Amino acid sequence: MITTLFKFFFQRSKAVEIYTDGSAKDGRGAWAYVITHHGKVTKENSGAKKKAASNPMEFQAAIEALKSLPPNTKATLYSDSRILVDSMTVWKNTELRPQSLARQIQELDELCAQHPITWRWIKAHAGHEFNERCDVLCIKARDSL
Repeated sequence: MITTLFKFFFQRSKAVEIYTDGSAKDGRGAWAYVITHHGKVTKENSGAKKKAASNPMEFQAAIEALKSLPPNTKATLYSDSRILVDSMTVWKNTELRPQSLARQIQELDELCAQHPITWRWIKAHAGHEFNERCDVLCIKARDSL
């Protein structure tokens, strides 16, 4: 059902909103994303990894979300990770980008070349419906390990 809605919305308009989150606890990491169109969820996904830290999971959430988009999809990506948002905006093309995340940053740069993306920071745990949904998906994925 969600996949059918996802395809339907892209036929009408390619502008979407993406919400991402990443987390780590006790050495287990997780990422999640929720894609919406006009306030309706069209797609969501999550994953987990052993021996992972929070920041790499934040970046992986954005990577997985952008990889799931059809080509040339215009999107606004909301993340509660300042490091992620600043790496893709303020610090873009500078040495301020975290070197430990260089591989993921390169992958995000390549994905951003395929889609017009606007990056926005959103406060974590502030009651925003889709950010909270990402958090729930992360916890479920992490707990599944």
